[in-house]
Amino acid sequence: MPLDIDFGQLSGIVAEQPDPLVFATVSGAHLYGFPSRDSDVDLRGAHVLPPAEVVGLREGEQTRGRIWMADGVENDLVTHDVGKFVRLLLRRNGYVLEQLLSPLVVHTTTAHAELVALAPKLTTRHHAHHYAGFARTSHGCSSGPVNSSRCSTRSGCS
Repeated sequence: MPLDIDFGQLSGIVAEQPDPLVFATVSGAHLYGFPSRDSDVDLRGAHVLPPAEVVGLREGEQTRGRIWMADGVENDLVTHDVGKFVRLLLRRNGYVLEQLLSPLVVHTTTAHAELVALAPKLTTRHHAHHYAGFARTSHGCSSGPVNSSRCSTRSGCS
């Protein structure tokens, strides 16, 4: 189990949100597998605005953020209105895709399961480019394709 994740505390934070969440998952260092003892917990998700904030002259908050301290570590929750979240998914945004598919689930719904089921149809080669860039950065490579035989943190890319 990832270091220092208090799923009970995170569930309490989710329950306090003003509008229902479609899902909330853990992202960042915990998701990537390299948290430290003092790593913050990055909680991400999607919320559902009430109809009066979706239809009308005044639009509700598309993105919400909350920061809190727990055991001396700063933690944060960022959610997008489900409409904005879906628009970001359709724009081949790798970060929202990994939030949707994170195995570190704090809160889920049937709508979350339906979005997860759509993910294979939303994944494109553009996501591969996003993660290849991430791999190059994490392996000390500055350009060119990622090739594990010529790219390592010790030697860089040849």
